[in-house]
Amino acid sequence: MIIEKFKQNKRHIFLVILLTTAIFLTWSFLSHSPPGTYDKVFSIGSSVCHQIPSHSFSVGSIQFPVCTRCTGLYLGSFIGIVYAFLSGKKIGVPKTKFIILLAFLFLLWAGDGLNSLISDFLNKPFLYQTSNLSRLVTGYGMGLVMSTALTTLFNLTIWKTGKNTPILENVYQIISYGVLCALSSSLIFISGPVVFQLTAYITILTVLFIISLLYSIFWIIFLRKENQFINWKGIAVYIIAGYSTAIGQILLMIVLRNRILY
Repeated sequence: MIIEKFKQNKRHIFLVILLTTAIFLTWSFLSHSPPGTYDKVFSIGSSVCHQIPSHSFSVGSIQFPVCTRCTGLYLGSFIGIVYAFLSGKKIGVPKTKFIILLAFLFLLWAGDGLNSLISDFLNKPFLYQTSNLSRLVTGYGMGLVMSTALTTLFNLTIWKTGKNTPILENVYQIISYGVLCALSSSLIFISGPVVFQLTAYITILTVLFIISLLYSIFWIIFLRKENQFINWKGIAVYIIAGYSTAIGQILLMIVLRNRILY
């Protein structure tokens, strides 16, 4: 009885420390980032993206907080992650044909990015003229790769029991994903400032969510708690730890970038 009570108190103390850390880091970010909601969103984007104006969408004087390639990556990841979590605890690995497709999409994304980098360095097209459209499309392709890999890894790591079926298992999912990507991109191409900024908020929240989820997985593996959870309540403490680490990384990246640039 005494030992059990001690363990319970220990968990509560640990949770309070984590919550305090998360609140402190969030307050530090809000205090040390630029004023204005969109400027804060833009500063988070700077921690993961170069934000080159010519490689980014804009409406009037408002620039999207990440470049077009990252826009496709994170909006695509948002679509894929929402679908994956609504699908339940699927822990199966996709069939070989889908793994080949994901590998191909990754190579397209990496190849377009490398071609763009070399072209910028040479100040002329390398293999071809990279455009914001090619950056966006290959980014969406990588979004499917990212969301499939991340959610599969999460489910495999977290849950005690799960469905032995893959998240990506048929062609209709890919077609639906493509349609939703086209719809989400239209919000950027044809929208006004309000919808444009709303899409930007969704994108940056996805950035924060992905980094937090990756760190949550890291802490669970590091503390050897794999496959011990049956519901979200059980992993709450690790989600908080993941968020705290993520916001700490974002703060560090913003500070380092500002020192390098200024």
